[in-house]
Amino acid sequence: MIDRDEPRPPTTVAAALERATTRLEGSGVEEPRLNAELLLSCLLGCDRGGLFVRRPDILAEDVLGPFESAVVRRANREPLQYITGFQEFHGVDIAVDSRVLIPRPETEGLVDAVLSLELPGEARVLDLGTGSGCIPIALGVKRPGWRLSALEASADTRAAAESNVARVDRDHPGLLKRVEVVGGDFARPPAEWRGAFDAVVSNPPYVTELEWHGLEPEVRDWEPKQALVPGPSGLEAYEALIPAAARLLRPGGFLLLEIGYGQADPVRKIATEAGYEEIAVQDDLRGIPRVVIARSPAA
Repeated sequence: MIDRDEPRPPTTVAAALERATTRLEGSGVEEPRLNAELLLSCLLGCDRGGLFVRRPDILAEDVLGPFESAVVRRANREPLQYITGFQEFHGVDIAVDSRVLIPRPETEGLVDAVLSLELPGEARVLDLGTGSGCIPIALGVKRPGWRLSALEASADTRAAAESNVARVDRDHPGLLKRVEVVGGDFARPPAEWRGAFDAVVSNPPYVTELEWHGLEPEVRDWEPKQALVPGPSGLEAYEALIPAAARLLRPGGFLLLEIGYGQADPVRKIATEAGYEEIAVQDDLRGIPRVVIARSPAA
């Protein structure tokens, strides 16, 4: 046993990375070396290339200790993003912790679909179930004339979204004035929002209960289940929000939804029954149907 009261032998960057990689590999973490490098580069405030240059350097105890603690957390399969505290999303760093779902590349595709629409320069756009706030923040950064609303039922999650908006506003002044985070259930949005929006967007929970049990530990054991699983079928959120969104859209307005594998046809059916028109489905980079786009009737 190491006596922590005694000074430890000097540890180089290279040695610390080797030990961390071995520990993470033994815990079943995918890409253990990459994870070790990302954890250490975050603590040192450099990129991975900077680690290569510093391989012979001795790590100070005030870095080595936190690094070893971070490695233990990652070995317990806590997501890397919760440990570093951030996830890059559409060019913006979004702060994440256990209150929010970690933004995924698939949701960047949803943002791209919104940005591709021909909306007014001062469009009003609503995100239903905003989570970390990554969608309205990305849209607000890319479209400085848009006014964005974000609805979130969980008070804890809403606080995380509000904090992200305020933090990103430091680099993109004016964002805080254009993005409002509002408390509420997306199945029962505020009555005063009726017919107010040019576009409604959502990445709702869509994982089935059965699928959730088979997810990797980083997701199943750490990310908020309510942001992933709406119920047994995985369609429950769409059944609630699609009709609700129809009441919020202006004539000819757009509804854009992220969907899970195999959900294109049932979601299209729900949208058709709710009165939407021009329903289309876009694939993600892997060729999987991922975004449903529909329009409210023009009149």
